Amino acid sequence: MRPQLGKDKILNAALRLFAQKGYHRTSIGDIAASAGVAKGLIYNYFKSKEDLLLEIISNASLKMMNIADGMFTQKTYQANLRIFLDGFFSNLMKHKKYFTFQIGLMFQPDLMPLVSPLLHQRADTLLELTQKMFVGSSVKSPEMSARRFISEIDGITLHYLSIYKDYPILAIKEELYKNYKDL
Repeated sequence: MRPQLGKDKILNAALRLFAQKGYHRTSIGDIAASAGVAKGLIYNYFKSKEDLLLEIISNASLKMMNIADGMFTQKTYQANLRIFLDGFFSNLMKHKKYFTFQIGLMFQPDLMPLVSPLLHQRADTLLELTQKMFVGSSVKSPEMSARRFISEIDGITLHYLSIYKDYPILAIKEELYKNYKDL
C-alpha cells in the first residue's frame, strides 16, 4: 500500500466513525478495522487519536481556504461572490458528514481546548478573506457585512445539517446570492 493511500484510508475511516459514533466512542482499533489496516500503522502516521482529529480538521481547513481563495479570481464582486457560494455549498453538500461532525465538536467542552486554535484560525482567515471580498462592493462596513454574511452561512449550514430533513439548500444559495449581489 502506498504510504499516502494508507494515511488517507485511516483519515477517511476516522472521519466516518467520528461522525457516526462520536469521537469519544471511537477507538483506534475501530478506526484500524474500518480502514482495513493494522492498528500499528495508525501510530506510524499519528501519535494519538487527538493527532488524528487535528489532521482531519487541518485538512478541512485547507479545503475551506482553497474555496475562499477562489473569491479573488474574478474582477467583479458579484463574480467572486458567485464563486464563493458555489464552492461552499458544493462542499457542504458533498461533505455533509464532516460538517455535521465539526458542528458537534464545537459543543464538546473537553475537546474545545484541543480543536479551538485550528477552528479559530480558520474562522479568522475566512472572515479576513470575506471582508476583502466585500471591499469590492459598495458597502460602508466590509467587516460588518462579512460578519453578517458568515453568520447567515453558519445558520444555513445548521438548518441544512440538523434541523430540516428536506432543506431547500440550492434555492437558499440562490436567495443568498440575490440578497448580497447588489451591495
